[in-house]
Amino acid sequence: MKRPVFLTIALMMSLLAAAQTPQKPQAPRQQTAQVQAEDNTIFTIVEQMPEFPGGMEALYQFLAANIKYPGGPDDCVNGKIIVSFVIEKDGTVSDAKVVRKLHPAFDAEALRVVKLMPKWKPGQQDGKPVRVQFNLPINFNLK
Repeated sequence: MKRPVFLTIALMMSLLAAAQTPQKPQAPRQQTAQVQAEDNTIFTIVEQMPEFPGGMEALYQFLAANIKYPGGPDDCVNGKIIVSFVIEKDGTVSDAKVVRKLHPAFDAEALRVVKLMPKWKPGQQDGKPVRVQFNLPINFNLK
């Protein structure tokens, strides 16, 4: 009987001592994006990332419906292209460019389709819409 009481008292004293130990002030949380943004700041990470209308599944359906495989049946090019673009405050797509290339015809097709995209739900920082850079991988596979 004495042993459980002793363990309980020892546990309570250690918790009490830990509660009274002064804590070091924590360093401010490192911010990944500027909190006070000018009108033209382009963010890479924000509190609320931009969203394609209908979500990512709808984005993949849009790409599948609009991408036309360039070349003929003898042109068998497979690979991934990465297109970088900015989602503006109003949700429009701008500044699209290929950052990982595959083949000039395929790069041009990926850019064409990205420029066809409808308005996105814009990203937000501190409850305000902001410009956000988005990188989109697009796979070309001839089956």
